[in-house]
Amino acid sequence: MDESRARALRNDLTTFASRWWAGEAEVTRTFFSQKRSKDEHLRWLRMQAFKELQPRPNGIIIRLISELRDDYNRLEHGVDRHDFLHKIQFLEEEFRHYQLFADVVDYLTGEKITPEELAQYEVPEEVRLRELRSSLMKEHGDLARFASSFCEGGGASLYYEGMQVGGDALHDMIATACRGVYEDEIEHAEQGASGLEQGHWTEEQWALARTMVEAISKQRVRMRNDQFGHILPEERMAEIDEGKIELPERYQALLV
Repeated sequence: MDESRARALRNDLTTFASRWWAGEAEVTRTFFSQKRSKDEHLRWLRMQAFKELQPRPNGIIIRLISELRDDYNRLEHGVDRHDFLHKIQFLEEEFRHYQLFADVVDYLTGEKITPEELAQYEVPEEVRLRELRSSLMKEHGDLARFASSFCEGGGASLYYEGMQVGGDALHDMIATACRGVYEDEIEHAEQGASGLEQGHWTEEQWALARTMVEAISKQRVRMRNDQFGHILPEERMAEIDEGKIELPERYQALLV
């Protein structure tokens, strides 16, 4: 497949997935459109801190630490220094994201949240999303990994919308946290998109990637809706699946 065809397929996939990214934005924007209680804020903030830290045996933070420890013993003997540095930087980003949202939780509760406490706040739709990604990766390997990375952050929609809030100490902290994550999530999605574009996949594999992106993106919107207390009805979820949603102009910048 030549470069122009791969680029066209990448742009087509970006446009296709944008409906669900806009759906995540709508969920977030709807939540912030009116005054919310402390408990309503704690629900989504704890869930977000959970997603960043993943306090479970195979969670991303503990997994990266373990991989770095093993990789260090093979540095320059099978492990490239650039790859090693990239993994360190990714670990720093993920932990910093956790710190940003955990700090807002602490502000609201007046106490330090612990990983053990956070482990209670994985909502059902997040479990389904994690299980879906895991099953796709087991079945389709690297193609599923790039498709999953392509969906990472849902177009950074939560963070973009969260950056727009403010006006009091809590909302200013939320905006600061979201601003601290936004650019990183855009970059993560870019890496997934580049992996698809440069992966020398066949037309059939691109079609499979599209199917996986659709499944993951649909579930991401439902995860986000669960995170914010099911703020949109399932009927609206179905409309988003059908593409009945206005796409923000900023998504045009994601085309190459």
